Amino acid sequence: MNQPVKVGDKISLFIDSVANSADSVGKYETFIVFVPFAVPGDEVEVLITEVRKNFSRGKLIRVIKPSPFRVQPVCPVFGECGGCHWQEIDYKKQLTYKKQIVINAFKNFPNVKIEDVIPAKEPFFYRNKTQFPADTQQKKLGLFSLRSHFVVDVDYCPLVRKDINAIYVEIRKHLKETGFEVTTLRHVIIRASETTREAVVTFVLKNEDFRKIHILSAYLLKKFPELSILYNINRADTNVIMGDKHFTFSKDGRISEKLDKIDYQFASISFFQTNTAQASVIFKKIKEWCKDSLEKTALDLFCGVGAISLYIAKEFKEVVGVEEMGQAVLDAVANAEKNNIQNCEFLNGKSERVLVKIMKQGFKPNTILLDPPRKGCEQELLNLIPKTGADTVIYLSCDVMTLVRDLEILKKHGYEIEEVLPVDMFPMTYHIETLVKLRKANTK
Repeated sequence: MNQPVKVGDKISLFIDSVANSADSVGKYETFIVFVPFAVPGDEVEVLITEVRKNFSRGKLIRVIKPSPFRVQPVCPVFGECGGCHWQEIDYKKQLTYKKQIVINAFKNFPNVKIEDVIPAKEPFFYRNKTQFPADTQQKKLGLFSLRSHFVVDVDYCPLVRKDINAIYVEIRKHLKETGFEVTTLRHVIIRASETTREAVVTFVLKNEDFRKIHILSAYLLKKFPELSILYNINRADTNVIMGDKHFTFSKDGRISEKLDKIDYQFASISFFQTNTAQASVIFKKIKEWCKDSLEKTALDLFCGVGAISLYIAKEFKEVVGVEEMGQAVLDAVANAEKNNIQNCEFLNGKSERVLVKIMKQGFKPNTILLDPPRKGCEQELLNLIPKTGADTVIYLSCDVMTLVRDLEILKKHGYEIEEVLPVDMFPMTYHIETLVKLRKANTK
């Protein structure tokens, strides 16, 4: 195919859709051009930055004619910072685009109905955890620009909870006033509870020279006396943010959250949904799908700190959770005790290995819950699921493409999709959380 553009060209382009990425899409003489921070309906001037065999990428230079769905971004560095992608798109229209992304992904399931996306009541200031990279040479603390490790110096982030922003502002202020003398700093990770006033700051450092970071930590405690402050050591020159060594400066780094009547407490390194309000929406829907299961058992794979297991425990005779991260399992066990929930058991290990073991012991779940990381499930695990005899599978995914890949395998094993519910867990970004209920054929 002849490419009608080359790197360095400036072209006029009409944007007609969004991709399942930070990009919007236009066609130049039928040749696809991906452009971040553009809006379907825009006519834009674009600088071509990359050309491949079947597509190219461009940088938005200016908007010639704005889309009727284009709005003024709240953030002054939107388009420079890569922390979010869709602030320039009307929020209601974002929901339409996200549903279309899910519909497109489910093209191999033509008879499956995709429900409307459940919107977030608060599309801003919703994140309960954020990682701020530091560039001590350029003396900047902020967020990465899109598809790079260039740190954009940001005053605050409108997607992050206001209490997190308040802590971040003080950290950034101190660093700037002291000339970024904490030269060992790599990242600042801040986590805050939606339902309590607890917050944890983790400083990720290159080594164990704590002299300067102690000064910053003491400054922070004067501003936020209840703050928990941790140090993490990561010497490796990789994209992995945290290392294995942890030190405590103040308190123990644990944080609490409450969803309905369930109290959770967990270590700062353990996973918990980043948007607490939308997590509550999802958990309620899962609980609704699990009604009338009092004589049945559930298996919660990738259970984390037991968030879903404990939330649905009253609906089942027994719930078994499986989690690879040891600290999260400890948190799950403690949370069961804290809530006086006695029908939950939590096991440590990889899902597929633990499942083989408990199947040999005669465990037969009626319902299996899957909430894997972005990469989805191992095929070995998906091939084991029908052997358990489970009649219901509930799959929660943060990546719709790995989701449909896994659903294709479950479909081959005789599971039929009953409901697909997209939930806007991450407003102002292209990311979409998707909840799917499947039923084994002939068990309805």
